[in-house]
This record gives sequence, structure tokens and C-alpha cells, in this order.
Amino acid sequence: MSLSKHILLTGATGFLGSHLTARLLQSGHRVTAVARGTKTASPKDRVEEVMHDVGLTQFENLTVVEGDIALPDLGFPEPLRNRIVSSTDEVWHCAASLSFQQEDRDEIFRMNVDGTRHVIDLVKQMPSRRLQHVSTAYIAGNRSDLALETDIDVGQNFKNAYEESKCRAELMIDADQRRGEIIASVYRPSIVIGDSRSGRATHFHGVYAFIRALWTALERLRRRMPEPGPVNLPLRVLGADTQTLNFVPIDYVVDGMVEIASRPESAGGAYHLANPTPTENRLWLSHICRLLAVEGIQLVGENSFLKSPMTKLEALFQKQMAFYYPYLQGEPRFDCRRTLDALNNTGPYCPPVTVELIDRMVGWYVDFLNARA
Repeated sequence: MSLSKHILLTGATGFLGSHLTARLLQSGHRVTAVARGTKTASPKDRVEEVMHDVGLTQFENLTVVEGDIALPDLGFPEPLRNRIVSSTDEVWHCAASLSFQQEDRDEIFRMNVDGTRHVIDLVKQMPSRRLQHVSTAYIAGNRSDLALETDIDVGQNFKNAYEESKCRAELMIDADQRRGEIIASVYRPSIVIGDSRSGRATHFHGVYAFIRALWTALERLRRRMPEPGPVNLPLRVLGADTQTLNFVPIDYVVDGMVEIASRPESAGGAYHLANPTPTENRLWLSHICRLLAVEGIQLVGENSFLKSPMTKLEALFQKQMAFYYPYLQGEPRFDCRRTLDALNNTGPYCPPVTVELIDRMVGWYVDFLNARA
């Protein structure tokens, strides 16, 4: 984005949204962040706190307004709505429920589908009608073939309500765009991990939940060990060694989105911010185990538990990680050609997940957990 814009952004307190807010501000844009307050913190305090977490210290181009995507017009009073509608160049919609739990299905759809509808309706009132929407590559669901950037709903099934809700939201955007009511670009990150240079993360979902569950189990065992050292933990985890997970560092995702959005020809497209080289499970798991100093953890198929019933620890671990197990058994392959073409020779580059990158990311998080213990 070469010209300064006035941007309305939802989801500034989330992992991706906070880094995106910082990146936009550093690029000279004015950002109005929509946030909810809590019993102990105002919307402004919440946003500025997470901005400090991502390393931002200057807030002169940041305005925080109270709002809720679950409400029409995001709950803005009419004077504020009119001011935002008349002054906003584009909307970045990052807010979403990230829950995978089936019992949260109604809330997931209220936030991710109804919330997106309310954002779209606000965008339609703006002169530019420009929407930048953050979705997920995993709208591809249980597909075993190559998911194209031009695909939305091709009859796939979904692993959970989160995937389904994000697909539904994209279908709404696509329908309104085809009618000429909005001009939208859609960004589909895969599994977002910490910064490629420092390993730092600010929110801990997905693979971080897996690491945290292992770390917690190991801490309990180490307290009972007479001497420090590696732990032998016989633990079977439902998954497949040769399947992959698609990890992308947060800096690549944010830099890539901002770069693509700066190009007028990007309007109307969908972009997979995914890693062209996904990571085999046996690679990342073995190195996580090395960094945690644990042996005995292995990915197995369901037949393993038919031959030998789960131990209490395995049953507990499976219960804690139930929502993530389907991803360990296989994921779609993501076509990134449109994204790579848009980023060609511009700088943002998605690094492969090497041993060094795993060491940086996991090492940072283990240090974080140890410091809080």
C-alpha cells in the first residue's frame, strides 16, 4: 500500500489481527480497531496491551472504538457509524471464533457467519465498498485433492464447525461480490505459527496446544523423578507419520496480505497464505520431542488401540486434543500459485519449516512456558 489509507479493522486483539494492525500502522496507515471491553479493561486498553505484546509502542495513528461484530452495524451508535462509513477506505475483517468444539456451534456461526454478514452490510454503505477478509485455507475441509484458490464450496465435508462457518462466510462474500455490491479480497492462511526470525508468538492455539499438553504431562512426571534428564513417556497419539501439517510464520502471512492488498489487480481474488512445502508430521513431532527431552511418543493408527487399549494418560491426552486429531491424520494440499505470482520479487517469502525454524519456534514457546511455571 503506497498511499496512506484509513482502515477499519476487526479482530485486533487476536494473533493475526494484532500483528496485522501493527504492520498497517508501521506502513503509515490510520487504523480504527473495533474491540469489545471486559469487566476489567476498556476496548482501548485491550488493544494497546496486545499492541505492546507485538512490539508496537507508537499509537498516534491508532483509534479504538467499542463494537461487536455480532450486532448489526457492529453495534455502533448512528453518529459513529456515519463517521466511519464516510471516512473508511477499506475494512479488514479478522475477527472470528476459533473454537472447534461442537457444543460451541451456535456461537461459532453467530460470530463467523452472522458477524461477517454484519461487516459486509457495513462495507456496502461505504463509498469504496472495499473488503479485505481473513478466512482459512481449511475451508477445504476433508478434501484429499488439491484445493485451488478459486474453490470455495465443491461439496466437501468439514472436520468441525469452524471450517464450515468460514466456508459459509466466504460464500456470502462471493455472492455479494458477484452482484457488484462489494469489492472483496479473501486471504486464507493455513496453520499460523510464531515469527520466523524470533519464534515469538502471542496467542497459543493449534500446535501450541499440543506442545503445552505434552509439556504439562512432562512437568508432572519430572517432579517425581529423582534426577533431571530425558523422560520416557510411552504415549500413542492418533495420527500418521507421513501426513503433513501446513505451517506458515505470522510475519509471512501479514507481510504477504499487506503486499497483495496493495496491488489494485488483487481485488476480487482469493489467496492461499499457505506453505508451498508442508511439513511431514514425523519431522516436526520428532524435533518437538527432542526439545522437550522426551522419548516414546509415536503417531499411530486406530488399529493400535484395538490391539492394546488406551492407557489412562493416552485417554486423557486424546480427550484434551480431540479437536486437533483429525488434522494429524491428513489435510488437504493447497494450491498457492496465485499468491506466489502476486508476491513474485516483492519480498515476502514463505520459509520452509526446517529444523532451525522448529528449534526457534518451539524453543521460544518452551522458554515461555518454563518462565511462567
